[in-house]
Amino acid sequence: MHKNPDAIFFLKELIAAALIYILTHILIRSILSKTTENRGRQLPPGPRGFPVVGALPLLGDMPHVALAKMAKIYGPVMYLKVGTWGMVVASTPESAKAFLKTLDTNFSNRPPNAGATHLAYNSQDMVFAENGPRWRLLRKLSNLHMLGSKALDDWADVRVSEVGYMLEAMHQASGAVVVPEMLVYAMANMIGQVILSRRVFVSKGKEVNEFKDMVVELMTTAGYFNIGDFIPCLAWMDLQGIEKGMKVLHKKFDDLIGRMLDEHLASSHKRKDKPDFLDVIMANRDNYSQGESLNTSNIKALLLVKYCIHILLYILI
Repeated sequence: MHKNPDAIFFLKELIAAALIYILTHILIRSILSKTTENRGRQLPPGPRGFPVVGALPLLGDMPHVALAKMAKIYGPVMYLKVGTWGMVVASTPESAKAFLKTLDTNFSNRPPNAGATHLAYNSQDMVFAENGPRWRLLRKLSNLHMLGSKALDDWADVRVSEVGYMLEAMHQASGAVVVPEMLVYAMANMIGQVILSRRVFVSKGKEVNEFKDMVVELMTTAGYFNIGDFIPCLAWMDLQGIEKGMKVLHKKFDDLIGRMLDEHLASSHKRKDKPDFLDVIMANRDNYSQGESLNTSNIKALLLVKYCIHILLYILI
């Protein structure tokens, strides 16, 4: 096919002009932002960094090691720019206490990122949800119906039965037994029974392996360095294709959790005498005080996080 040299030249010029515009825009915003910050308030000491990318190149392959070295130079509380975001690092127990306890309300929210947006139902889970009435409601429900002393007493028989299943599986094993694996299977099944009245790992079948592989992919994808998280004005281009993969993975999880919810709702009549965590939430989702309610996305995000955490523990051990 014949290529038009003028068209190719024009396309190259257009791409170059677009890149120059974007970089100039970022540089000007970075300079103006820094000037405004320095004029409005005094910031902790820290490395100067570079235009646009800030201190990102200084963090290297092991950011925790790089930050520890910086703390020896700049002190227990230091400020640095990561891309266009400002970040304060507390590196001693005393300074961490100031952020996590004394000034908890001011620093409780997490900055937005692609993982929370595309994987966690637009930051609707307990990890990334904004601190407010709904987040406090989720925490209250988890403490009251799942982690509180009464809830632990109510589900004691589940723990006993799962330990029995674990011991039976060990007894029936033909070869060596991997104890950490067995323990995490039992723990995940306990949590699954409390949340959904469902054992997560009944056997090492195809469904379990697919779900576990999805969790591995989720945790890996969420941990990728995504340039759009640090330089938001570039996020719309998805230069690395990470957000596209997140959307595909989210669809898989959403379908799976949707099926779990449908199956759970269909069998709710069997648990009238002893409702599980999801039964309690579904029965009262629209009747909470202060006008707060939980939508389907809140519930799906809550289930996603709880299941993923326990299967992640299995993978790590």
